[in-house]
Amino acid sequence: MGTYKLGERQGMKLWLGLWLLVAMVAGCGFTVADKGSDVNISGISLSYFDWVIPAQSDWQKDSYECGRDARETFPSLFRLPGRRQMFAERCLIARGYVKR
Repeated sequence: MGTYKLGERQGMKLWLGLWLLVAMVAGCGFTVADKGSDVNISGISLSYFDWVIPAQSDWQKDSYECGRDARETFPSLFRLPGRRQMFAERCLIARGYVKR
């Protein structure tokens, strides 16, 4: 009654390994931070609600271009904490936006 066949042990190990793998994969996903009107994956958070927008401006275009320029200036290999965000904010300020 207490003896297992070799195939049964391998089958149990396979199922145990599968369940362990599923548990590990479930906990290893990446998080996407949602801040109102934008989705932050790159480390730059330019939310529409954080800025006073000039009369003649295009928020989508300006925030995209400033975010893109910040990512190009500080590539992910040499990223220092907060540098991309600061660069993107300065870019928007240079275009006439005021941070609230």
